[in-house]
Order: sequence, then structure tokens, then C-alpha cells
Amino acid sequence: MITLILGLQFGDEGKGKIVDYLSGSTDAVIKFNGGSNAGHTVVSDEGKFKFHLVPSGALRSKEVILGNGMTIDPFLLEEEIRDLEKVNKKLNLKISSIAHVVTPMHRYLDKAEEEIRGAMKIGTTFQGIGPTYEDKYARTGLRMADLADPELVSDKIELIYAMKRTMLEKSEFASPSARKEMASRLVASGKNLRKFLSDTEVYLNELASQGKNLLFEGSHGSMLDVDFGTYPYVTSSNTTSGALTTGSGLSLRKVDRIIGVVKSYMSRVGAGPFPTEITGEKADRLRTLGSEYGTTTGRPRRVGWLDLVLLRYTLMISDVNSIALTRLDTLGNFEEIKVGYSYKVDGKETKQLPRNEGDLQKAEVNYRSFKPWGFLSDARISQFIKDGKDSLPDELKEFINFISSELGKEIDILSFGDTRNKTMFCSKLATA
Repeated sequence: MITLILGLQFGDEGKGKIVDYLSGSTDAVIKFNGGSNAGHTVVSDEGKFKFHLVPSGALRSKEVILGNGMTIDPFLLEEEIRDLEKVNKKLNLKISSIAHVVTPMHRYLDKAEEEIRGAMKIGTTFQGIGPTYEDKYARTGLRMADLADPELVSDKIELIYAMKRTMLEKSEFASPSARKEMASRLVASGKNLRKFLSDTEVYLNELASQGKNLLFEGSHGSMLDVDFGTYPYVTSSNTTSGALTTGSGLSLRKVDRIIGVVKSYMSRVGAGPFPTEITGEKADRLRTLGSEYGTTTGRPRRVGWLDLVLLRYTLMISDVNSIALTRLDTLGNFEEIKVGYSYKVDGKETKQLPRNEGDLQKAEVNYRSFKPWGFLSDARISQFIKDGKDSLPDELKEFINFISSELGKEIDILSFGDTRNKTMFCSKLATA
């Protein structure tokens, strides 16, 4: 069985928990896009873990693979490997030799570019991911295999500096000695990571041909996709299902199921359109109850009601089979719970996502209101999981059934809170 887990909103949907739970029965868990700008939090019996480069399933899976579509900060990766090996002592890690490398120079460029944008700031996490992808497509980037060649590393750093000189001339990297020192550090890190390097695209196809259970973990949310998201307020890579092929080398045709993760409300980090956003005391309360603070930056996230217009679009783009609905315990105490089911643009109702930024910014949301289902204690959640979906409060069942009906998709996984054991499977598809 080959499974792909994707976030269908603006990220932070709870993918980490879903991937972690499903990874217990997998032969390999694979990350194929993004870099340290994406954070996933996993709460397990061993403690709370915040992953950035290593996929969330790394705690339990037999093998962990970082695909070619990633941008890898080697210094941060070394730290994550050390932390992970304390828990998963049999860690079997493979890193694509052709994944691109994030350098300290790229981190500086990330901040410098954001300052130049001024009023058009994106809200980047300053992890250097955007500039690294820029160099990838400019064909000047460093790849993991390059770190074994000190001369090549120096040559590429000098080339990047020459092409970005205007933005770097006031930085520490204007000094040749600083660039030389950075090159030496990168080579040293590359030496430490060399044992993990692999032709992962070949290896993944071998695993697939052997019928192994593979679990692919997407980074970010679908509406941050550089093509299909709320451009320009997006990440620097593709985050929809098609990215699996270009980011790992395995054909999407080999994937058996695509599970889209949806949070029962919405959150967003950084700037950009957010039609169902709420503010004020209600937003503060939701943010606190849902611990809505960035894993990478610690910034408070913008929050809002669930948006089905947006979800119809991302379900279509990634051809999702079924949905995992998360954070159902967070909403229960609100006096009124809302779900946006359509927009009104220029006086006309639509259930289609406007692709013009101006239309999306001015869209008015039509909501349906739901009664709260109350506080869900650990004991009640355990009882739900034991007795099944029919034991849920009627108010919660109405909320879930409305979402499923409007989207035309089965909701196969229900998730409460952070911990691994607060997860309910509603169909055979979810556990097959």
C-alpha cells in the first residue's frame, strides 16, 4: 500500500499526528518537498517532538527517506538526526544525493528579499528556502552530493555570490574569508551526512515494486502551492499531489490512496487572503484553545472558520480519496460554530474558488451555523474511539456529515487533540 498524506488548507492541519499514527505499519516514510520552513509537531509516549526536515513518521517507521524535491539545511539536519536517534535507535535514514542545500547565505537572502518587498511582504519564515529554490531553477544551486567536493562547493558559493552580489555586499558574506569559512563548514557537514546519501528515486521504485508499505508526507498546505495557492502569498514549492513525482521520482500512478488532512477550522501564518478569518476576542480564544502558534517561528497564527469553497478546490487539484478531520475537540466549547459553504462575489453566489486575487480578497462568505458539542474529556474521547462514530454527540455528527456531504468525500479519520491515541478510524480505507 502506498499512501500520500496532504494538508488541504494553509498548513498546520495536523498532518504530523496523522502521519505519525499511520507510520506504525509502514516500511518507509518519505518527505518530498519543502524544507525547514515546514514544522510538524508529534506528541507521543516518548514526549513532544517538533520536526522540520525529518518527516513526522520518523519515530516509528522502519525507514526514513528525504527526497530530491527537498531543500536541506545540513546543519539543522544533523541536529534533528541526533535528537531522533535518542528515540529511534535503529534509525535507517536515506537522503537524496540530488536534494538542494540551504546555506547560511540563503538565510540572509531570505530576510533581505522580504525587506525589499515592503508592503507586499509574504511572511516568510526566513529559513532560506525561497532563495535556495531560486538557485535550483537558476541552475546554480548546491546539491547534497556536491558537499563531497570542496572545490565545487567553493566555486558554487562564489557563483551564487557573484549573481546576488547587490543583495549580499552589505552582509558578512561580502568577505571572501567568510565565504571560505562557510564552504568549509558545509563540506564538514557533508562528510558527516555522506553515509546517508542515496539514489533515493531508484530505491523508492525498488520498494514499490516489492509491494512495500510506503507513506509519503507532504509539507505545507495545498493553498500554499506556488502554482495553485494564493499566489504570491505562497511557499516556494509545489505542495499538491503532483509534487510527489517530481519530489521523489516515484510515479503518482503508483499511489493507492491520497488522504487529505483538514482542520475543523482554519489557520494561516503570514500574509495573504483569508476569507473566513475571525479577529478579536473570539480569535484569541480559538488561538489559545488550538495552540495556534507556528512550529518554526512561534508566531501567533491567524485563525478562522472552516472554508469549504477552498477545500473543494484543493480536493480537486490533488484528486483526494478521503479526508482526515482534525482538532474536533477544540471547537466544542464555542457557543456557535460556523462553516463557510459558499462565497458572494460582486453580488453573485459561487461555490468555486476565485482565482483572481482581488475577487478573493473581497469575497463575502455565506455560513451555516452549528450547535456546539461541548467539552470532550479524555474519557469521552476514549469511549468514542472504542464504540465508533455512532457514539459521537449528535451535534458533532451533524457537523461531520455536513462537511462530508458538501465536499462529496468520506471522512475516514477523526482526530482529537495532539496525542497519538486520540484518533478514530471510520472506515476500512483508513486502516487498510
